[in-house]
Amino acid sequence: MGKILEVNNLTKIYCEGSIESKVVDNLSLEVEEGEFAIVMGTSGSGKTSFLHLIAGIDQPDGGKINYLQKGLEDKIDFGHISEKAKTIFRRTNIGIVFQQQCLIPDLTVYENIMLPMMLDRKRKEKNSMKGTVLELCRQFGLIEHTRKYPSQLSGGQQQRAAILRAIVNKPPVLLCDEPTGSLNSAQSDIVMEILESLNQKGQSIILVTHDIKVAIRGSRVIYIEDGHLEGELRFNSDTEKELYKQREVELMSFLQKRGW
Repeated sequence: MGKILEVNNLTKIYCEGSIESKVVDNLSLEVEEGEFAIVMGTSGSGKTSFLHLIAGIDQPDGGKINYLQKGLEDKIDFGHISEKAKTIFRRTNIGIVFQQQCLIPDLTVYENIMLPMMLDRKRKEKNSMKGTVLELCRQFGLIEHTRKYPSQLSGGQQQRAAILRAIVNKPPVLLCDEPTGSLNSAQSDIVMEILESLNQKGQSIILVTHDIKVAIRGSRVIYIEDGHLEGELRFNSDTEKELYKQREVELMSFLQKRGW
């Protein structure tokens, strides 16, 4: 598989009065198609700022964010296209899941998940879109909740709905910012099992977390400190649960060497 994302010398500076803070500092990395990349770092390290930049939520002050689309030779320099072009590209190429579920409270679960498809496709396709949404709900345990509103769901169910909304248009890349941060351990485990299942089917995922038990579910850990890439750790591709303890030991050693 080839690369799906190239980040070259990415820089982001925030100004507070006359004081400049470089939260992402000439950061360069690549993500392979089908990879489950975990981004870690201490509080204030720049990991969430990095995710917001590659999601198009924030604008870089320097460097390039290149998305490589399957079957196309041209790279999309995502950091330097118009806001309109960015919105259109993101709608079908990038799914985003946040720590807070951000579901629209006045829409049902079904309507929330359907929304990206409705924004991007013609109404004549409504029947096929309905089938897609219902099949996703069946696969991920929400079929009995499609007519409910977000306030009627648990936090874990809301996050599942948010994930399905993010992937309903089959984006090549799924970006997750602390997706289990507001969940209990049981809910977190269900969400990570869903993400692992998606990744095993070929979904490329980039996930920011501070949780070691979440991080060991990925294929590679990218460690950011002071806006720099400070190291990487690749795990064995085997995802058997009995190996998670071994991964946890490896990751703890890796993090402690970097002042975690």
